[in-house]
Amino acid sequence: MYSWATAERTYEGFPLFLRRPINVDTSEHRQSFPDLAVVTHTFAKRLPDGRPESDYNRGLEDMDVAIVRAFDTTHAGIPVLVEAFGGERNYYFYVAPGTDVLAILEPIAAGYPDERLAWEVGRNNNWRLFDRYAKDFF
Repeated sequence: MYSWATAERTYEGFPLFLRRPINVDTSEHRQSFPDLAVVTHTFAKRLPDGRPESDYNRGLEDMDVAIVRAFDTTHAGIPVLVEAFGGERNYYFYVAPGTDVLAILEPIAAGYPDERLAWEVGRNNNWRLFDRYAKDFF
């Protein structure tokens, strides 16, 4: 569904992996989705440099897809960045005001009880995070 741009950097001596969908930065999306929702997945199995173990990471593919597409069916938000660093993968979304993020993400978390997922919503972020990452990394 999404086409992705990727980047790999070293940050503070550790690998940083980034991917972002292309063609989501539109004036319509910026107006419709001003709030930033962040989903954090803490890796259960990671290497000393923070990357997930290879076999473990391959086993996360279905969960990754579920998280990235979490807001698709309700059209309540869009993914804008996925970042893996320091033993975590962070998924960044912009969502519509009043979106029940808990109702959307809780079933995904329940489907993967062995994985540690957490989320938070920041109101009126207005794409500042996206703009910063686009400038610094893409």
